[in-house]
Amino acid sequence: MGKAETMDDGLLAELRSWGGPAEMSAFEAVMWLAEVDPRLRSTTTSVLYLDSVPDWQRFKADHRWLVDAVPRFRQKVVVPAYGLGHPVWVEDPAFDLDYHLRRTRLPEPGTERQLLDAAAILAMTPFDRARAPWEATLIEGLEGGRAAYILKLHHATSDGLGIMQLLSRVFTRDRSEAKRPQPPARKRLSKRDSATPGSLGRKLLRGGLAALPRTAAQMLTVTGTGLLALAQDAETRQSKLDYLASAKRVLAIKPVPGSGLFKHRSLSWRLDAIEVSLAELKAASKAVDASVNDTFLSALIGGFRRYHVAMGVSIKQMPIGFPISLRTEGDPMGGNKFAGSQYAAPVAETDPVARIRHIQKFVRETRAEPALDIVVRLMPVVSRMPMAAVTKMTADFTVAQDAQISNIPGISHPVFFAGAEVTHFWPFAPVPGCGMMIAMLSHNGRCCIGINSDRAAVTEPELLVHCFREGLDEVLALGKTTTTKKG
Repeated sequence: MGKAETMDDGLLAELRSWGGPAEMSAFEAVMWLAEVDPRLRSTTTSVLYLDSVPDWQRFKADHRWLVDAVPRFRQKVVVPAYGLGHPVWVEDPAFDLDYHLRRTRLPEPGTERQLLDAAAILAMTPFDRARAPWEATLIEGLEGGRAAYILKLHHATSDGLGIMQLLSRVFTRDRSEAKRPQPPARKRLSKRDSATPGSLGRKLLRGGLAALPRTAAQMLTVTGTGLLALAQDAETRQSKLDYLASAKRVLAIKPVPGSGLFKHRSLSWRLDAIEVSLAELKAASKAVDASVNDTFLSALIGGFRRYHVAMGVSIKQMPIGFPISLRTEGDPMGGNKFAGSQYAAPVAETDPVARIRHIQKFVRETRAEPALDIVVRLMPVVSRMPMAAVTKMTADFTVAQDAQISNIPGISHPVFFAGAEVTHFWPFAPVPGCGMMIAMLSHNGRCCIGINSDRAAVTEPELLVHCFREGLDEVLALGKTTTTKKG
């Protein structure tokens, strides 16, 4: 077997496993099932600028390869009957690629504002839950002969890191026709072969009953071993006690009161975009011995301070959430592997470096908590609760946060899709009850910051974007000041 053939086999194996097991994790199950409350819809929307309009047939061919290579893209979600088991990804025998691919054109003049408003409508539109939960739209008519590619995925499919794992393997390095490895032929299912809620429920019920003797034996063995370890192993006993103490601290954290400016909620979203030089942000971070994420958060908090001053409101802190990745090297690509954190952002602090030190201390202490993953561990219990209780609990948690902020490592080199270069990659994460979601993704030397705000929470979006730009300029100046001094 040649080297190229081995690499092709490895790529196809990675893509086949993208998304993880067929049964959703408890965390993903809650994301999927909680959408009975429309405030908790979890749709991720990527808006990619293309330097030219791709050939439509090539655009379709590239997606046809994608759905052949990545089974998750031709699978729908089935919820087992009788409340047994989590939702399961199953092959859709009626999968229709033409349904998932759309094509439209902006009216003249095709501005960025027009594009983002069109993308917001797509992002707010719920998925057809009887189909695979993804859609891809090619938007033509942008100024300068450009186009946009909007990829919409349900968050239960993957988090931002998982999406980038996928796209980094799907995009190409140049405009030429991609010579992709051919996925093996797949069996075409008839509708009779398709899994249904009833068939999955009966299967899980039979499997659970058959496994009872074995499960009971395993529980006795594990319990006995655990008791023996607690009795004889002081280190194990202390580790368990430390985890329980940590869990108590993590679960006891309550968000600080939210800002009165961001207290209202609706079902309407607005998308905004800000671009920053990655090199400049790295220089600023290096100048103050901080990570890019530390500097980014400090800039946004500085922007929030300016917004409150401009609106005539005094505030010392505001509740912000941001994810901390739990991925390990052996985890499958795609899926969701992160824990949430609740941060009392020091909005009144005028010194950007002092804000950075505050952020660093919080992140360092949070990462040191043994029970950082406690909410994820509790999800199997939460997912079995009545969904009305789950949605109430989830909404209470997210509504209490004025903003959620995420930083996603992107692709560091030029990439192309269907023969067009991807010049910008704007990430727009869902707003699951909070006032706004802000995500930054690095792309070929650019930091693309996507702001998805609840229109009822952010009543002056242009002002907020202006304040964020000033906050970013403030931290970028840290790197320029150091450069000037050295010169």
